[in-house]
Amino acid sequence: MTGTGSEVDELLRLLRSRDVRLAVRGSRLDYDAPAEALDAGLIATMRRLKPDLVDRLRATDPPGPDLGNGPGPDDGGSGPTDGSIGGGDVQVLATAPASFGQARQYRMTVDSETPQMLTVALRFALRGPLDRPALERALTDLTVRHAVLRTRYAMRGAEVWQEVLAARPVPVPVRSVAPGQLDDAAREWAGVPFALRAEPGFRAVLFRPEPTAPVGGTDRDWDRHELVLALHHGIVDGWSAQVLIRDLGELYRAAVTGQPADLPPLAAGFVDFSRWERGYLALESTRRTVRAWADEVRGEAAPLRLPTDRPRGAATTDAGGHVSAVVTPELVSAVAAHAVRRDVTPFVVLAAAFAWLLHRLTGVSSVPLTVPVANRSDPRFDEVVGVFAHAPWLVVPVRGAESFDALVGRTARATWQVLARQSVPLAVQSEALGNAFAGSPNRVYLSVLDLAEPILHLVGIDPVPAQDVLLAGARADLTWHVRPTPDGGMSLVVEYAATLFDPGTVSGWVDRYLRLLPRLLAAPNAPLPRHHDEGEPA
Repeated sequence: MTGTGSEVDELLRLLRSRDVRLAVRGSRLDYDAPAEALDAGLIATMRRLKPDLVDRLRATDPPGPDLGNGPGPDDGGSGPTDGSIGGGDVQVLATAPASFGQARQYRMTVDSETPQMLTVALRFALRGPLDRPALERALTDLTVRHAVLRTRYAMRGAEVWQEVLAARPVPVPVRSVAPGQLDDAAREWAGVPFALRAEPGFRAVLFRPEPTAPVGGTDRDWDRHELVLALHHGIVDGWSAQVLIRDLGELYRAAVTGQPADLPPLAAGFVDFSRWERGYLALESTRRTVRAWADEVRGEAAPLRLPTDRPRGAATTDAGGHVSAVVTPELVSAVAAHAVRRDVTPFVVLAAAFAWLLHRLTGVSSVPLTVPVANRSDPRFDEVVGVFAHAPWLVVPVRGAESFDALVGRTARATWQVLARQSVPLAVQSEALGNAFAGSPNRVYLSVLDLAEPILHLVGIDPVPAQDVLLAGARADLTWHVRPTPDGGMSLVVEYAATLFDPGTVSGWVDRYLRLLPRLLAAPNAPLPRHHDEGEPA
């Protein structure tokens, strides 16, 4: 069915007012729309008037850019073109270029032999009577609230785009597991990679322990479930995990009680952030900030070359390994006290000691680390789930520092520089630093989170903190994750490239750091320890 000319005119005016851009590709009508600009009724009208819209655009505009949504006959793909008006059984509500973070995580995933390394998996040990239909409703409502949870990816030429799909019920399958097999079952389920061009990067499962009491007995295992959530890293970061778990608990309460959820309306969506990011990076003031920083550090900065147990190969992916350690509450308190005395954050103190260790291992003049920043300078995005966080370069000038306090001061200044460019992606910063940092230089990543693991509150269920499901894969040479624990200490989990390092080597570096840190805190104005004066064996 076609419409009248005035109906088409009115539709085009409405689309322009909502910043919806149309383009014709062959017989297909594609669109680029801000988040929530298109609802189901408007898409139905566009689908009904598609022939008229195509004729009008062809008559008034030259052929538009290739806005193809996913594989098509011209790129060797197959299947429906779900992103276009009138195509496929999956309704696309909005499309936009992916954010830099999304695009990077997507490309790392499809290029990796261990794509599961880009999956964030969280476990929750639920104890109490669980309303499974209410949980499914709550998870579905969670995807309605946070559109990034129902977002998939498409390639348009060489560019990664995001496609926001219409909400659908979120299934939560229940799987029985034998006692003692839960850890393996959770890792196996979470380790299945996402098909990011066909599905959103979000799924859930409930594991239920098989009963151990005799038939006819009382077995409280049937009031036990293990909820596992898997999310692609292109849709979630540490801040987002806190928001997501909080919202899930409130939506579950609403589903159980039948009352409205007590959640504030969102001021924006993640697609809006993607558009904001592009505008921010186009500003001359942004480019000037990056140039000034790069000019200052370029002469001394060089990628780290850690001593390896095996030669570095050509592979860009790694099955990886993990080493864990505990930072005692006493040492955490000492770090916090020194940070107060120096008017810095505990991160600065921990990073300064880490930079000195890496300097001793590599001999570099300035230690380049990648460190996470929240990147939520606009309050509209505080409650939005998505991958906002960047891991920009923290370049600490080490050579010539006479004491730990002097090194803390240098690290503090470098940290302020990071915060000044926290919305500038790593790739943009690397390009500014020059050829040595082009591509994917060897990286050491330091993540010091000031948030404890999120706690899930479900009505009738004991509150439960999230547990990470550690999956195979290494994203860098070394990735140090430091996070507070309920006893006032910190956990340290080191992900490392197993093709380069033996577990004993990494454990040795961790032990060396945990011996070095209290010594530096005890004598912050003394000369920095050198050679084998750090307490480690010769």
